[in-house]
Amino acid sequence: MSKRQLILAKYILENTEETAFLTSAKLGKKAGVSEATVIRFAQFLGFSGFKDIKENLQQVIKEKITPQIKMRETVERIKNKEDVFCNLLSIDKAVLDETSRNCSEKNIKRAVEYLKEARIIYIIGLGISKAIVNFLEFRLNRLGYNVIPITGGGEEVIDKLMGVSRKDIIVSIGFFRPHKEIIAALDIAKQKKVPVIAIADSEFSPIAVNADVVLNAKRGPAELMTSLVAPMSVVNILVLTLAMEDKEKSIDSFAKLDKLKKRYNL
Repeated sequence: MSKRQLILAKYILENTEETAFLTSAKLGKKAGVSEATVIRFAQFLGFSGFKDIKENLQQVIKEKITPQIKMRETVERIKNKEDVFCNLLSIDKAVLDETSRNCSEKNIKRAVEYLKEARIIYIIGLGISKAIVNFLEFRLNRLGYNVIPITGGGEEVIDKLMGVSRKDIIVSIGFFRPHKEIIAALDIAKQKKVPVIAIADSEFSPIAVNADVVLNAKRGPAELMTSLVAPMSVVNILVLTLAMEDKEKSIDSFAKLDKLKKRYNL
C-alpha cells in the first residue's frame, strides 16, 4: 500500500461501523485523503469499487453483532466480578462524553420546533429501542401531545402510518442494524413529505441520512452488550427542552392530570 492508503486503512479499521455507511468522498474527507485514494484503495484490495467495500463491511457488521457474541465479548473484557461496576460505568461515561460532542443543542432545538408544531407524533423503534419509544411516549403524553407509538414489526407499521400527513412528524429510533420496518416507515414519510427526527448512532445511519434532524446517541462499542444510557439521556433532554419551550401547555397538561387523579382518587 502507499502511505495514503495505509492512513485510509487505519481509519477504516478504527471506524468500521461508520465507514460502512459513508460515501467515498466523505470517507476521504474524514480520513484526510483524496476520493481518488479511496477508489484506488478499493481496487488495490481487489474490489471493483468502494461500493463493494461498503457492502462487505455491512455484511461483516450484521454477522458480528449477535446477542451471543456481545455477551461473550462483555464477559471477556470484564475479567472479574469486582471490576464489573467500574468497567461498565466507565463505558457509559465514555458514551455520554461522545454524545455531548456529537449531539448539538442546535439540533435538539430544531427537533423541539418540529414536535411543537406536529398534529401527531409517530414514534417508531423495534427491538431494544422499544424501551426508548415507551419512555418518550410516556413523557410526551404527560405534556399533552398526541402520540402514536409503533413498536411491532410487520404490517403494524403500515397500518399505523396509513393516515400520516405532512402536518405530523415521525421520530425514528434505531442503532447498528435498523429494522426493515423502520426503513419502510421512512420511505412512507418521504413519499408523503412527512418530517423525520432520527435518533441514531451516526448521521450516516440508514435512518438518519434523509432525516430533517439527527440526534446522535451511540450505545457503545458494537461488540459489547451496549446500554441505553446515551439515547435515554438525549430523549430526556429533548422532552425537558420541549417542556421549557412551551411552558403554558406543559403546566396546563399537568394541571388537568392532577384534577383527574383527585377526581378518581388515584
